[in-house]
Amino acid sequence: MTRRLTLSPEAIEKIKPHLREDTRILLSYDDGVGPYSHHGLVALQISFQLVLINDSQSFKDYDEKIETNLQPMYVKSYSDRFLSDQMTLKLQPKYQTLILADNGEVIDQNVEIVDERK
Repeated sequence: MTRRLTLSPEAIEKIKPHLREDTRILLSYDDGVGPYSHHGLVALQISFQLVLINDSQSFKDYDEKIETNLQPMYVKSYSDRFLSDQMTLKLQPKYQTLILADNGEVIDQNVEIVDERK
């Protein structure tokens, strides 16, 4: 089964202004591994970010593709233990934060958008 992430219309509206034609999106498990993960595990919390890079920037650590209703996103395959086959990314309206969830269980309640484009 192909892994899928469904973004709510509100989440797409929040992300779209950050995108350009050459933007690639990484759903990055922030574990301190790779050039786009700067913090690592903080108090053993599960933390994901939407990292924006250019098509020309390396994403070799992000070896698995996730289909979405916006554009494909890429993850580190070993972050599988936190992800399921069917996930959602929704906007929390009061705080304007992105919430990553699966089957009603919250994976990360504050997914940040991080621009690493050069």
